This record gives sequence, structure tokens and C-alpha cells, in this order.
Amino acid sequence: MNDKYLRREMGGEGTYLRRESLNNLKSVNAVIFDCDGVLIDIRESYNKANSQVVAFMMKELTGSSFAENLVSRETVYLFKKSGGFNNDWDLTFVLLATILCKLPKDFRATFKKRVKLSRSEKALLRRFLSVKEGIRKEWDPAALDNLRDALEDAIKETAEKSDASGIVSFEEKLVKDGSEELRDFYVVVKSFLSYPGGVGESLLTTVYEEIFCGPQLFKGLYGQEPRFYWGKGLIENEQVIIQPETLKQLVSTLSEANFGIASGRLRQLTEYVLKELLDGFDSKALVFLDDIIAAEGEATRREGIEVNLKKPNPYSLLRSSKGLRPFRRALYVGDSMEDAMVVKEANRLDPRFLFAGVYRHSDCKEEVLNDFLKAEADMILPSVNELPELLEVIKEKG
Repeated sequence: MNDKYLRREMGGEGTYLRRESLNNLKSVNAVIFDCDGVLIDIRESYNKANSQVVAFMMKELTGSSFAENLVSRETVYLFKKSGGFNNDWDLTFVLLATILCKLPKDFRATFKKRVKLSRSEKALLRRFLSVKEGIRKEWDPAALDNLRDALEDAIKETAEKSDASGIVSFEEKLVKDGSEELRDFYVVVKSFLSYPGGVGESLLTTVYEEIFCGPQLFKGLYGQEPRFYWGKGLIENEQVIIQPETLKQLVSTLSEANFGIASGRLRQLTEYVLKELLDGFDSKALVFLDDIIAAEGEATRREGIEVNLKKPNPYSLLRSSKGLRPFRRALYVGDSMEDAMVVKEANRLDPRFLFAGVYRHSDCKEEVLNDFLKAEADMILPSVNELPELLEVIKEKG
């Protein structure tokens, strides 16, 4: 047993209170939530989207069958643990870039030639089809059948060497360890996927959102007809974690409703799943990916250099907190080490934040629990629904 924590059993699973944090936890009168893995169970949506988009893109391009489990959930966890891949578009881009860079040199030459020949085509779908048809004419898909182990190893190595800089860490490794030919090829990959970029601009982002949203929601959200995918959207697999009663109990425990959300998820996708539950949060304290991207654009124009405000940058947490009523201490509830990093960075500017890690709805929950213990999270609990009772125990009994 970790002697730095008080352990309490709740619903057959452990909750952990850091002894040195108890006095500060007593003072909590505001709660800010991450969304994915905290308010919404994303194990069959976002956690599956990276591997499904990669498999879809590679099969379409090469004609070879790429299994979805080529990118394991454990490997996705390693990427997330690094702190640099809160944005799933970034993660999917690096996964695709890793795979394409690992394919045989003659494939890379064919790919490079076909991308250059298609550059005059501005429409995403026609450009994609041009590259796809060219590759399939010149390349035997059977030649890729025996590469699974090498690709899995390459993806895992990329995950292990990733850090909080995200894509930058991948690019630095390519510059350090890759050949000049490979570095030139990566530039072509980036051009082909037109990343970074929004829906309708970037091939990767567009395909990702079509697969995640499904045709109807994609059209409603982006005002565009789907061009690549017409199956069921992965978002339909999502389940709401937080129960309406949890927010009511928190109001009673804290003596007020002082709740915010600081998330890297798009606002409309959150509204689509949580629906009227969002009414229980302060509208001024809701920060989503849309808000972060807008702030990045404004800061980039002002500073003259590219600015990244996504997690583990504390921007979303600090901005959410400013929308709350005055508070003594705010508890940020997250499901990843990246969220713990956000609190650490926020406390450099405003030392009133505490971190609660939840682990039940993770694909690798034992690893997540152990990581939170090692990081000395202030509070660790199975899910957000145990939070009111745990705070009440702290406030009443210490």
C-alpha cells in the first residue's frame, strides 16, 4: 500500500486520497471536468477512431488489408501518456506518417511520384483517388502482407519516444535518425494529408471526422456532404458516464453549483452526447477545442509565430476557471497524465488547482491508476460519480 495515500473502497474499487492534500481538498468549492473518459465513455469511439482511420486509409491507398488492431489500444495509451497527443487528429497523423515512412523504399518512390502528379488537383476526393489509382496500378498489395510485425514495432517505438511536444517529437526523431530520402518523403506525406488543416482542407481531418461522426452528423456539423465514408459514426457508440444525480449531489456538497468543463473535444460533439446535462455547468466556464483553436489563431496573428494552446498547455483550464464564480480551490477531474500535467502547469500561474484522476473507463485502467499514484495526484477515484461522496467524507471527517 502506498503510505502517501488513504485508500477507501467504493463499489468494489479503490479510491485514493493523498494525505498531504487533505486540507486543500477540504477547501474545494469548484470543479472543472475534462470531458472524454470523464463525462463521456469514449472507449468505443475516440479510442477506436485512430486505428479505424489508419486501417481505412491504408486499405484504400494500397488495396492491402490493414487490420484495425495494427494500432493496439495499449500503444494509443503510450502516445496519450506522453502528454503530446490530446488531439486525436495529431495522433492519427503521426500513426499514418509512421506507417508510410516504414513501407518499402520502392513503395515510397511510387507514392511520392503519384502525390506530385496529383498536386494540381484541388478537390480532396479527386486528389485522393488519383494517388490511390496510381499506387494500385504500380504496386502489388501482396508485397505488404508480411510487414505487420515491422509496422507494429515502428508504431510502438514512435509512441515510446514521444513526449509532450507531440508531432514535434516525431519530426525531431526523423531529423535525427532518418535518411535525407526519408525526410523528403515525410514532407510529401504531410502535403498529401494536408495536415494540419480543418475539415474540407485536410484529407486526414476530413476522413477522421466522417468516420467519427457518420454521414448525417458530419453534414449537420460541417455543412458538407461526406466524400469518403458512409457507415455508422463511431460517436454513436459513446455512453454518458456522469449521472444527473452526481451534479445534484455535488451542488449539495459544495453548497453551490460552480462547475466548468475544459476539454479538447469539439463543442457540438459534446452537446450531441450530453444534451441537457450540459445545463448543469456554468456556460461561461465551458472551454472546448473550438475555443482553443480560435485562441491559437488570435495568438499566432498577434505574436507572429505559431502558438499551441492545446493540452498540456493550461490555457483551457485557466480560461474555464475565469468563467466560474470566485472560488477558494478548484478540482480538475481528468483521465490521463496529460490532465495531471495541465494542473501542474496551471499552478505555476495560479496555485489554487488540485487534480483528481479517474481510471475506470480507460482501456488500460491498471496502468492509469499506477501512473496517477506515481504522479501523486491529489485524489484518485474510479469515476466521476464517486466524487460527491468522497468530497463529503473529506469535508465532514477530514
